[in-house]
Amino acid sequence: MNRGKLAILLIVLLTFPMIQNCGGGGGGGTADAVVAQQLINDGWANLERGACTTAESSFRQALSETLTDAQRIDANNGLGWAISKNSKILEAIPYFEISAERSTEAKVGLAAALLFRHQTTDDYRRAAELLGNMPPDKFVSQHNGLALSTAKVYALTALAYAFAGDPALAKTNINKAAALDSMMVGTTVDRVDEAFRLLGWND
Repeated sequence: MNRGKLAILLIVLLTFPMIQNCGGGGGGGTADAVVAQQLINDGWANLERGACTTAESSFRQALSETLTDAQRIDANNGLGWAISKNSKILEAIPYFEISAERSTEAKVGLAAALLFRHQTTDDYRRAAELLGNMPPDKFVSQHNGLALSTAKVYALTALAYAFAGDPALAKTNINKAAALDSMMVGTTVDRVDEAFRLLGWND
């Protein structure tokens, strides 16, 4: 009986320091990660409500915290979208660049920003490459506030290929966008599809 109590006491004493240090100090423990996650969640919630300036502030605050790799990707992606939705699309590019390798949403944001920038045909080619290599059918949106869909990503891919000088792949992608969004009258995809028809790049 006494041996059992002693064993339990030893286990408690051995594990107590780990519990005590769980979120403490300046070493970036769990408390920091929790604060950062709350700021990231607030950013996405504000973005969904259309409060882009507040969202931008939340993501910037999150990036000043100690973050996990996944949180850093999420915060940079969110900041890129908040900035771009605040009509500062070119300023969003560095944040999308950081997160594009691991976030399909950031990849779409980066491609759209490159098309907007269009400094050289390299911007068009890179946008087409980013989206074509994803590929669009693998796109999954994690945040409702972005209003992204696979059909819209196909339409954006079609534009990228068209501007990059590849009408065959542009045509393939806009046809896929149209097929996915067959009830699309008046939507963005519908307008892109109509533009492609006028240009003779569609069936």
